[in-house]
Amino acid sequence: MDAIDVAKKLARGGRVHELSGHSGRTFRLFAPHATTILTVYRSASLQRREQRALESLIDVDGIPQVIEWGIEEDESWGLFEDAGAWNLATLPASVSAARQAGRILRSVHEASPDDLTNLAGGMDAAWLRSEYQSVFSRLGRYRRRVGMSQRLLERALAAEPPVGGVPTSCHTNPRPDRFRVDDETGRVTLVDWGWATAAPAEWDFSLAVWTLRRSTGMSAAGALIEGYGRTMPEEVLRPWIVFHSGREMMQEAEHRDGRLDRLAPIVEELEASLLD
Repeated sequence: MDAIDVAKKLARGGRVHELSGHSGRTFRLFAPHATTILTVYRSASLQRREQRALESLIDVDGIPQVIEWGIEEDESWGLFEDAGAWNLATLPASVSAARQAGRILRSVHEASPDDLTNLAGGMDAAWLRSEYQSVFSRLGRYRRRVGMSQRLLERALAAEPPVGGVPTSCHTNPRPDRFRVDDETGRVTLVDWGWATAAPAEWDFSLAVWTLRRSTGMSAAGALIEGYGRTMPEEVLRPWIVFHSGREMMQEAEHRDGRLDRLAPIVEELEASLLD
């Protein structure tokens, strides 16, 4: 059974519209009085990880509301309440939504990570140092495709990795499009929990601020920081930007062919962060 077949079955005759997805194929299912969101996961393990994360964070406001989990033949799926058609990337002027996003992220980080993951120790300082070196070593193979000079690569490899606190509950990829906004109520929901784990809160916070600043601007990023209730000094943020920049370029290079000229702004940010 294919993902679209699962969607049609669960829609029970209603209209099905496919959306962009990150953990698998995602659909909006239309019924006479409500819409729901269906994710058909790329793997059963990814579905289990998301289910575990949402169950461990069930008391946190702004977490997706689960209707049902299931399996159709070899397809694992999750059905959720519709969190809205908009997100922080498509609502650049909504500082109130960005402020809500900051509050959600803070609540996640204050939740216990004990039931979130079976990863012993989480992404601690030793793991982070190793991952930082791995990212830029692997990126060396794609340096020309992403438009990165050898000198810049060497500077990144020689730089100190970012510093984070004790691992806690983290989403690990809280980009603007993961913060869904309800059309009518303005309620914000952080979706896509398949990669949640125990990691430094600074990982989430820096990635959310950096990507929101890039896509939407300083006012929205400032509102997210305000909602979070803590700041991150630039000297602490910069190494995280270096790390996130390297990871983003590496992932693009490993999954796309040809030159990646659209990464030029990220290369420029990487260089600026390393020069400061």
